[in-house]
Amino acid sequence: MPIPTHEIDAAVTACIYDRDERKAPDEHRRGKFLNGWEDATRRHKVYEADALERLTWKNLGYRLGQRFGALEPARIDSVFAYLAGAWREPKVVE
Repeated sequence: MPIPTHEIDAAVTACIYDRDERKAPDEHRRGKFLNGWEDATRRHKVYEADALERLTWKNLGYRLGQRFGALEPARIDSVFAYLAGAWREPKVVE
């Protein structure tokens, strides 16, 4: 069963960071997202606060992995696909 999109949206909205440095989603970034998710759930890594000051696909995967727990790769891919579809170039604040 996929994670409901409103739950994904709420989890992303709850993320605290200084700047969004995500680039356009592609297969490489999908892999980074999956690695971040598995860092949180399978490898039990702890990302330092300074790494979380900026939002990347990898640490977004990590944050969502912390929130939703271990899932099979197909379910994680569906979360990435949803986020990739909603992704927009971050606006630069001057």
